[in-house]
Amino acid sequence: DKEGKKHMPTSCYRAPSGTVESIYRLAANVEQGDSEDKDMPQVDPSAYLQQGDVVQNWDAYEHAWQTSFDVLRVRDTMKHTKGGRGEQLTTKSTAGVTSTTVKSSSASTEGKCAHPLLAISSGCTHVVGSKNGAQYDKAVKREQMVRQTEILMESMDATSIFIAPTPMLAAFSHGRQTCLVVDIGAGGTRVTPVVDGLLLRQSQRRSGRGGDWLGSIQQKALQDEHILVKPRYELRLSQPTTTKKVTDVFRRWALQDLMFELRTSPHESLATWRIDPTTPFVYPEGEKQKKSQGDDAMEVEPDPQHTYELPDGTTVDTTTRIGKDLLRLPELFFTDDVPFVESDLLSPKNTNSVLSEHSTLSNLPLHKLIHASLTAVGDSDVRKELCGNIVLTGGSSLFPNLEQRLSLELTTVVPSSYKCRVIASRNSVERSCAAWVGASVLTSLGSFQQLWLSRTEYEEYGATLAVQRFP
Repeated sequence: DKEGKKHMPTSCYRAPSGTVESIYRLAANVEQGDSEDKDMPQVDPSAYLQQGDVVQNWDAYEHAWQTSFDVLRVRDTMKHTKGGRGEQLTTKSTAGVTSTTVKSSSASTEGKCAHPLLAISSGCTHVVGSKNGAQYDKAVKREQMVRQTEILMESMDATSIFIAPTPMLAAFSHGRQTCLVVDIGAGGTRVTPVVDGLLLRQSQRRSGRGGDWLGSIQQKALQDEHILVKPRYELRLSQPTTTKKVTDVFRRWALQDLMFELRTSPHESLATWRIDPTTPFVYPEGEKQKKSQGDDAMEVEPDPQHTYELPDGTTVDTTTRIGKDLLRLPELFFTDDVPFVESDLLSPKNTNSVLSEHSTLSNLPLHKLIHASLTAVGDSDVRKELCGNIVLTGGSSLFPNLEQRLSLELTTVVPSSYKCRVIASRNSVERSCAAWVGASVLTSLGSFQQLWLSRTEYEEYGATLAVQRFP
């Protein structure tokens, strides 16, 4: 850190000792530019469409791989008690019990990576910000694939590699080659048809409504109630001068972590059907002002059972209108209106909007986003099969009753001749890490072994072969 090296924090409870940088692109308001106030939440869902689609810091990307190798001891030849090179076994007998331990030798235990590597790509059809046409979009994707291949082969010294898109692996994790993958993650929602293991990229639909966007809505609502949200590391700082080391990336991560705890608390709920037709945080003109004046006139001590306490001791009363809307936060996945944002800015007809760049970018609610993706599939038989195999994945899909609510909402937009079936794992780890589970399934297949890009092929043909071979 003293030499200016990248730092990978393990917790947001303490201020980092070095510089924290983002590997992938973060959310940014393309229309208005980045906000000067670092604590101003980004409530425009279209700003999250670019989050996580391409790598912007290749040094940090390589550093993350190196750190993972060191933590997992991938190159360590002495990580096993038997079979390692250069190991020395020592036998010790104590009270009649004999134990054998491994004694490190003076020689270096660093070896070569003996495992093939499978890396995961985002699988996005369109790169947000590439307004120069399809050729520029293809050039960006090609450059991303080439750089990833070079890092894995040159820096990580892999024997063979393969790069697979996330939707394809999520389908394999559920044992399906043809399905409609609905991935609700931190950076947004992505609906991708997968047919025979291949992605129908032109039928993909993406929205910025994800976990980080919900966190920004929470933060904005609390700020409107004059509740200042402080990250945990500020509560533990002993010297104010250490705040100079905190970058906007780390502060953003710390605030999102705090909002994640709030929206995943037991207070949050999602009804299996829409009981309240109103949109959270969207009030008629004058209603919020009238309510705030009434609250100022009569202050009542909130019930501890109906309050949520922030780390700094500030309490949020869940019996007020704002508090009730915070408990209905997952409803924003299914509402047409977006709080705190003017509807004109979210229209695809707006030439200054990101949504006008490509047909796959949208701001529709979840059930209408799925309907738009199904409509883009030309074959009616394939469309009917996709309706019966809707796979729900992603960490932000773990809200209770989300799959039941999605099934109900789909019946209002999908014709009755199509039977929709939402498939969601009950295991939270399998749902949030579906791509990693699918990668394990894919690499264990015997027919997949011939698809690896070996080092011999890489040295002969270069990284251009990766662009031709990988999906």
